[in-house]
Amino acid sequence: MFNKKLISNAKADVIFVYLAYSLRYVYLLLLIPFYARVLGAQGYGVVLAALSLMQMIWLFVSWGFNIAGTREVSIAKPHEYAQIFSIHFSARVVLSFIAFVIGMIAIYFSGVLSLHPLTGVIAVLLGIISAYNLGWYFSGTGRPRDAVKLEVLGFILNLALILSLVKGENDTWLTVGSILVSGSIALAVAHWWIKHEIKPVKINLKEGIALISSTKTFFIYSSAGMVLGASSTYLLSTLSTSEQVGYFGSAERLVSAGLSLMGPLGAVFIPKVTVLFNSNHDMAYNYVRKLLLFLLAIAVLGLLISFFAATPIIHLVFGGKFDGSVNILKCLAFIFPFSAVSLVLSAYVLIPLHQEKKLAKIAVVGALINIAIAIPLASYYGGFGMAIARVTGEVFGFSMLLLNCYKLGVLKQIFKFKKPEGELD
Repeated sequence: MFNKKLISNAKADVIFVYLAYSLRYVYLLLLIPFYARVLGAQGYGVVLAALSLMQMIWLFVSWGFNIAGTREVSIAKPHEYAQIFSIHFSARVVLSFIAFVIGMIAIYFSGVLSLHPLTGVIAVLLGIISAYNLGWYFSGTGRPRDAVKLEVLGFILNLALILSLVKGENDTWLTVGSILVSGSIALAVAHWWIKHEIKPVKINLKEGIALISSTKTFFIYSSAGMVLGASSTYLLSTLSTSEQVGYFGSAERLVSAGLSLMGPLGAVFIPKVTVLFNSNHDMAYNYVRKLLLFLLAIAVLGLLISFFAATPIIHLVFGGKFDGSVNILKCLAFIFPFSAVSLVLSAYVLIPLHQEKKLAKIAVVGALINIAIAIPLASYYGGFGMAIARVTGEVFGFSMLLLNCYKLGVLKQIFKFKKPEGELD
């Protein structure tokens, strides 16, 4: 049974997290126009390609640890936190060395980053450092506010460094380097913050490798999904020009910013729903239904704004030189509703129900379809072709997810409007 205090805390967490996340949009509204005007389409294209590579490295080193760690910590006792943290830290250490080699190879094969190797190397280091983020730990232990406070600290530091150091289109390495420095400082503060909870940290490579093996299904799921997201800009950099990378990456950044509005709810409610699925399925599904309706409303609003106001949004944020991003943004806008439903069905239902193998299969097939469509379309139509591929992959993944949820009886449970026993009004 969910007590009043826990529900009250959840509501307070959501309000706090969303207020804090509003700073992310102030941050983006300041930085994105700055990037577009100071770096230009080509310079910004280099930065976007580097950040795309960074996200791929980040996701690789993170493996499936964030999902597994949140689920594990949310039901663990405080005295078990240190052991859980040590194992997860050890696993990341193992993957960091492999990721660096992969990153160097990726730079070599990118037509954009191979011309800017220093920017690429910094991006790889940034991806590795970012994978040690403690958001999973704070979320799993019921402290999403702390994670957001640290993220805001990183935003402030990054904004100060970029605005003071980046002066022209050749400063792409300073742009990515500023993010690396600010992220490293925020990460150090995070580890200092919880040092009394995780002592002693014991590096155990054997247990780390065992964790890598046991979470490989999560990795398949997250890495396949990465092809639909983080790697699109990098893949485009191997198929088209830096200008097209800039057009697509700019539109994709706006859509990603919109999709991130769904993130704060996950930080607050995923651990709570996970606990509920171990005690009261009816109440868990009731929460899922409410979250689904809320996120779908946000997604539809994002679709309408992005589609009908694409031109003024692009001109306001990036300037008139980014007209090539307008149709790309209109196309990518259709991702919003499909992504919202997919997020709820996967993160809030199937993962707590330990159905990650089904998710992995869906994600792999969707990623392969995305690549198969992206290669010819992006080669001939540049950023717009990549946008079509992204939307197609998202729709296919959504359709497969919906079908599997229907077969498992999940949809019937979600839309069963009977009020669970013990739920508060």
